[in-house]
Amino acid sequence: MRTLLTVYGSPTPPGKLARALDVAEAHAAGRPGWRAVRLSPLTPTAWPEDAAEQVAAASGVLVASPVFRASFPATLKQLLDQLPVEAFGSRPVAILTVAAAPEHALGAERHLRDVLAWFGALTAPHPLFLRDRLLAGPELDAEVRADLGALVDQVVSLAVLPEGIRLGPAPLAARRAPRVDRPPHPDPRKEPTT
Repeated sequence: MRTLLTVYGSPTPPGKLARALDVAEAHAAGRPGWRAVRLSPLTPTAWPEDAAEQVAAASGVLVASPVFRASFPATLKQLLDQLPVEAFGSRPVAILTVAAAPEHALGAERHLRDVLAWFGALTAPHPLFLRDRLLAGPELDAEVRADLGALVDQVVSLAVLPEGIRLGPAPLAARRAPRVDRPPHPDPRKEPTT
């Protein structure tokens, strides 16, 4: 059984972002051989102790974030800061962002792409941005449901790579520079000795 881990990257109680994840998780669970598990913060400043293990065990990840001051919130940053570099390595990851205005469409997504590249994630090519008003009514629009399903389908499609395959070189953050013993640089203030 493969697992889609959805990351609820908001410090606020479940609301519109959680509603979008409910639809995405139901879509994933409806695919043969897949289940969905949600990773949510315990408080605005704390995540479950096994968060890194949950990310590492997932077949694919959907990171969901509100747009907060043209980026993602500190709650999500705290999770990303506690993960080891290997957590997302070659793991398919989709990005879902929600905000009030279309002008915010690229804010959090652009920053998340940079952070996920640092981890060496296999970031899905097509993120999804939703205006929060689309998630406010009693019934979600069929187009919104279809878009959330397509977002999940990207991760599922990318997750068919055989287990253990790493794509490309290790991300720069994971490379360990070889230790080279060099003599100390001479102090230019001192006269050379002969």
